Amino acid sequence: MKNIITLLFFLLLVLSCGKKELKKESQEVVKHVFKDQPVQVDEEIAEKEVLTLVFTVQIAALRNTNERLADIKNVHVYQENMLTKYRLGTFETYKEAREYRLKVINDYKGAFVQALKNNVPITITEALQ
Repeated sequence: MKNIITLLFFLLLVLSCGKKELKKESQEVVKHVFKDQPVQVDEEIAEKEVLTLVFTVQIAALRNTNERLADIKNVHVYQENMLTKYRLGTFETYKEAREYRLKVINDYKGAFVQALKNNVPITITEALQ
């Protein structure tokens, strides 16, 4: 029941925020009942991202790990700025990532394209230059 309430709260927050507020609010406000869960990172993808600029679709950024999100097929889990971030896909172009985002936006309302350079998030503007 707490999971459902948390999810509904997150969706309400996502739908009520502007685009600029969306990322910040979802990272700062959303809490989940799962705590102290180990975070697994797909090492093959992490190595590829270190060597190249890639685009991915971020579906969540939480203070605590989330077992349900971690169990999604092909999800990549990252630890950044004291947050656990969940991302789907690794794309060479922004266009591919945008198309994939459109496919998952109904399931993950706050999904957005994130550019990674040397495994560090950068703005889309920087990535496209």
